[in-house]
Amino acid sequence: MAHWDTDELDRLIVDMSGAPGRIQRSAPKAFEVAANKIKKGLIADATGHGHLPQLPRYVSYDRLALLRYEIGFEKDGQGNLGNVAAIGTSNNAPVLDHRASTRRELPHLERALGDIGENAVLGEER
Repeated sequence: MAHWDTDELDRLIVDMSGAPGRIQRSAPKAFEVAANKIKKGLIADATGHGHLPQLPRYVSYDRLALLRYEIGFEKDGQGNLGNVAAIGTSNNAPVLDHRASTRRELPHLERALGDIGENAVLGEER
């Protein structure tokens, strides 16, 4: 009768069972880094508008949940005009693409999350 040595497979199964926890511990930092970069990008994008020189000062972000951030303009000072700058009015076209920094950062976040998942499954020294 044949005998199969499954010790390595058994160790792999035990190691793989810890992968979700490793992802859950690492993902929040990736989201925090991305939120901060998106905020900085929105500040840069909001800079230099002649009629809204103070607008960049009113960009902020709030952490709403473990992996959820709200990034945008505070409803104070020129921040109240953030929606007008981004969306426009019936008389004025938008002067700011408020989603551009998010579009620029998303590929980096996706790559970071992919690396986190790969490291969680295959280990750091793949």
